[in-house]
Amino acid sequence: MADAPAVTAQTDRRRSVAPWVGVLFAGVFILNLAGGWVRLSGAGVAIPHWPLIEIDGTRTLLPPFTDRGWEAMRAAWADHQELLHERIARGELGQANLGRRPADLGEFRAMFLTEWCHRAIAALVGVVALGTLVTVLRDRGLRRLAGVPLGAACALIAAQAVLGGMLVAQGTNTRWLFLHQGNAGAIMALLLWTLLLLLAPPGEAPVVRRRPWLGRLLHLAAAGCWLQLVTGALVASSRHDLPPDLQVGLGALTSLWIDGAGAAWNLLENARLHQWLHRWPAWALTLLFAAIWVVAARSACGVRLRLALQVGATFLGVQVVLGLGAALVGPAPLVALAHQAMGMCLLLSVVLAMHDCRREPADLPQAQGLPA
Repeated sequence: MADAPAVTAQTDRRRSVAPWVGVLFAGVFILNLAGGWVRLSGAGVAIPHWPLIEIDGTRTLLPPFTDRGWEAMRAAWADHQELLHERIARGELGQANLGRRPADLGEFRAMFLTEWCHRAIAALVGVVALGTLVTVLRDRGLRRLAGVPLGAACALIAAQAVLGGMLVAQGTNTRWLFLHQGNAGAIMALLLWTLLLLLAPPGEAPVVRRRPWLGRLLHLAAAGCWLQLVTGALVASSRHDLPPDLQVGLGALTSLWIDGAGAAWNLLENARLHQWLHRWPAWALTLLFAAIWVVAARSACGVRLRLALQVGATFLGVQVVLGLGAALVGPAPLVALAHQAMGMCLLLSVVLAMHDCRREPADLPQAQGLPA
């Protein structure tokens, strides 16, 4: 039996770090939504510099505070737009890389501040991530418990910052935004897993699996949700080329690959292929969730596992409605943003179910299952 003072000290250390991991988790989620709005609002190219902003030869982290500064930033934006036009003429980029063209200085200021807020949140997330990681690595017990998932999440956060800078240099190249979205999904999953490990009672360990099929299906569902986030970002990047018949969901199984266009163009720009890769696997994922609920109904499940599966069912239902709405309505920014957020929530509900499937109490009555 573990020494009571040692267990108390370990619990206190976990409780001291868990809130910061929670703050980091919430910050990354907000950052993901802010990034989605930056893309949907066309504000991603309003700041052509990264990581520092150049205003009249001065490098700073802050936005302009004078009319002269705003005029200088708009002139820098116009110069950057000319460079992007040249690359578009050479076939290196698409028209979507230009973002939205502001009608006046006021609209440009709003675009600039939208992107600046996104960067400010990213900077705060980076500071919190670094401080939390250092705290965990300095404590042997915390390092053994959560060092690997938190370290992996922080490494991906650093990679996300570098990738964001590369996208800015390319005019927020929409063709590669799927990397940004996929990386964000992996970061969120790792942070949630870290938080669950820290909140678990000291000494709790994975139990012998009485539900091997449920565990395997949940792993497949997590991978499927992550891939849906990636293919959803591909759809968003190529939607400006969306064929009319795909707007109502017809014809998605024909002419998927355009001969003569090259593999790179088909994989990065082919709207028809992207729609197929996102739409039809979504229905396969729905069937997979149905199989999970059938298996879970016949298995012994704890309260948290049942709740995670029920919440996942709710998220899936809302996601299906939003997906159909996006297909029928077209590129409506708020619908697209809600679809992105709900996809992330669905992934996180599966990660929560995976954790509880492994770590629920070993003495759970075998007869307990999912309620009707």
